[in-house]
Amino acid sequence: MTSGNQPSGSAKTTEPGVVGGPVGPVGPGGAHAAPGALSPSPVEAGSGANGLASPQHVGPPPGPRPSGTVPPRPGSENARRAKPARRPPRLASLQLKRVDPWTVLKISLIVSIVMFFVWMIATGILYYTLGAMDVWSRVNDTFSTLTSTPDVAAGQTDLITAPRVFAITAIVGAINIVLFTALATVAAFIYNAAAAMSGGVELTLGERD
Repeated sequence: MTSGNQPSGSAKTTEPGVVGGPVGPVGPGGAHAAPGALSPSPVEAGSGANGLASPQHVGPPPGPRPSGTVPPRPGSENARRAKPARRPPRLASLQLKRVDPWTVLKISLIVSIVMFFVWMIATGILYYTLGAMDVWSRVNDTFSTLTSTPDVAAGQTDLITAPRVFAITAIVGAINIVLFTALATVAAFIYNAAAAMSGGVELTLGERD
């Protein structure tokens, strides 16, 4: 017999008709498990008769993927449309403050020499083209008719000849070399003086499109 004044803290819960310790967890068949026994894990509870655990799906649930979540392929049209818009080319405003006169002298000298040879070649082409059309012979005949007399007709010379034409052309080209080089150098000094007062020519530079 148990005493009627037994402390409530030492009372044990028992099931009617069962003598003994505390009631364990209820098992799958409705029976109580033994005290201290662990509950079966989800893998063990889902195992079948062969003792193998049922496969579990890891990740998003299977099924058709929404059309909006399909990533674009690298070479597809959607990938080309998804590219960010190109930024406009950058522009930079600069001012030409000073021009080196020595550099201008060298550049102008080289350019004038090249133009001298172009001038000589152009003169030669023009002379021989007009000579093939008998232009110079007619000019020389007309000059001889206007300036000759019966006494000195035997010693008359032509007005336009190849040596005379190329000699005059070379002299004119040499004068052009000196004038072009000198004027370009003087123009550099004048520009530097004007740029010091007005700020120089403003240039706008930009990237290629």
